[in-house]
Amino acid sequence: MGQRVKFTSPVGTAVYPHLNTPDTQFNPEGVYKTSLSMENCAELVDICHNLAVEEFGAKANFRMPFSQDEETGNTVLKVKSKYAPKVFDSSGQIMVGAQIPNLWGGSTLKVGGFITTYTVSGSKGVSLQLTKVQVINPVSGGGDQDGFDSIDGGFVAQEITQEAFDDGVEQEVVHEAKADRF
Repeated sequence: MGQRVKFTSPVGTAVYPHLNTPDTQFNPEGVYKTSLSMENCAELVDICHNLAVEEFGAKANFRMPFSQDEETGNTVLKVKSKYAPKVFDSSGQIMVGAQIPNLWGGSTLKVGGFITTYTVSGSKGVSLQLTKVQVINPVSGGGDQDGFDSIDGGFVAQEITQEAFDDGVEQEVVHEAKADRF
């Protein structure tokens, strides 16, 4: 294991976060992770790069925990951990249990933890280990809830009332005996 330096990111937008529950798709033990899209995080990028050069040398090939989004020009950091991060609200107070909102993509967050260097099977690089998350503006739920504007002269559904569910016929529940199968 290489060097270890504390970091706190600038405010960014969460991309594919798994912060409430771990992602178990490729790891059955689960991984808490998120990508964070930011306009300006040059200082953090420089720290990661300088740490890698110090550890592996200027001419070494190494992986970095960030990429450039070609559409927006933003830097996208990737952070992860085996352990659930501590979650704080925008005032810096720690949240626990039901206080923690479901965090979906688009949530505005800051993340923190440790910058570490690694060498695994000949591959060298820098990783960002997640230990804490600050929720600035959570986005919860899925889909667009806005709907559409009204269009005159189009189809209009009937209003749903209790009578629509009651057809006046009592449904008789029939219990059939099932044979045991071996």
